[in-house]
Amino acid sequence: MSDLPADLPSSAPRHGPATMQDVADAAGVSRVTVSKFFNGGASLKPATRERIEAACLALQYSPDPHAVSLVKGRSNLIGVVLPVISEPYFAAVLQTLEQEAATQGLQLLIQSSANDPAREAAALLALKAMKVAGIIITVVDSMQNAALLDSLAREMRIVHFDTYLTPACHHVLNDNHQSIRLLVEHCLARGRKPAYLGAPHIAFPSRPERLESYLDALRAAGLPPCVVPVAEEEHTWRFEAYAHKYVGQWLAEGSWRAAQIGALVCATDRLALGAMRAMREHGLEPGRDLLVCGHDDLSFSEYLHPALTTARQDVARLGRAAIECLSLPDDYFNARRPYFERRLPAELVIRESA
Repeated sequence: MSDLPADLPSSAPRHGPATMQDVADAAGVSRVTVSKFFNGGASLKPATRERIEAACLALQYSPDPHAVSLVKGRSNLIGVVLPVISEPYFAAVLQTLEQEAATQGLQLLIQSSANDPAREAAALLALKAMKVAGIIITVVDSMQNAALLDSLAREMRIVHFDTYLTPACHHVLNDNHQSIRLLVEHCLARGRKPAYLGAPHIAFPSRPERLESYLDALRAAGLPPCVVPVAEEEHTWRFEAYAHKYVGQWLAEGSWRAAQIGALVCATDRLALGAMRAMREHGLEPGRDLLVCGHDDLSFSEYLHPALTTARQDVARLGRAAIECLSLPDDYFNARRPYFERRLPAELVIRESA
């Protein structure tokens, strides 16, 4: 007995995988109509789309993405290049991108640069060869691939996510000035002067922008800033260990007491996690002796002890904006100006740590 719905005509017995013509015959439409369906044809009636979907399901048919890319000159794949995939923030980003891409009939092809410019270049060239519909990239903080990225941007759709090398590109970012200001002003409203712990030297422009926002907020309050000293040349994604090391050294040195520091604003939640351990090792209770703020509102942040006050990035809107950029007409990318630029505000999430 056929698995096709009762109102769909049965096709002749088949040998081998189903073809697009088989789908057309089963759905009672032309092959051209089925082709329009797979190319996202908005003009198809809902009833026609439902018949094609039912036929595809019954025949277990899916189009060959390589064949589609040859016809269209571009596939239904979106390349995503990230410095690390295990990082909790990027895991949340990937989930949002995947959900949003699916609504557009697109799929993600994920590459990790391991924060290595050479691997980043290899990933970009591989995605170009695959004729992806576009690339979303969080670039390595290095100018080594600047010329390559500029060249590729003249040939294909590229949107920078969370980082860029220069602002002369399509980009989607958190509003770093706004989010850090929220945290600093919250500490000051609690009557505590905050110090600041920045991230390692791996992300531009978030790293300098968040530091600049802290400095501006302290100056606006008429207070001298206090930045936790770190080794500027250190490049690492081991944020917890990095914070534990440098906050421990800073607390042991003791100048923070003379500066009447009562809080610590950290550039990420993972930094806050390492900082709180260092505080306890020096006999200080986070949230009482020193208020602690993070940034990002990662999944673990509300379950820490104390639960972490933080700035929540709107990851869902950021992901939608990146897919929106890649969905713009070809003319927009060919012109290259104006650039697609989105800087989205964060939300202050107040918990026990501050």
